[in-house]
Amino acid sequence: MTGAITIRRSTDADAPAIRDLALLDGRSAPRGEALLAFVDGELRAAVGRSDGAAVADPFHLTDDIVELVRARARLERPRPQGRGMPGWLSRLAPAVHGEVRA
Repeated sequence: MTGAITIRRSTDADAPAIRDLALLDGRSAPRGEALLAFVDGELRAAVGRSDGAAVADPFHLTDDIVELVRARARLERPRPQGRGMPGWLSRLAPAVHGEVRA
């Protein structure tokens, strides 16, 4: 595959394009917010942020694109703070990640 890949969060304005992609793929559209993958400006895949359900253009090779979007979704999930850390270290963890705790 060649071309520039852009991944972004869906907006309400993307709903018709996601529905069209789902119809083309023969699956249900992801519910709620999705991450969208565009190749050279053309929507190729949509992955639900809450459940990872994906729809993709069946006329293009999209398996790698869907996996890329799912990897991006995993990076965006909030990490549990302080799990398994001593008390002082759990308070330090947000500062290490650039977060500020009041």
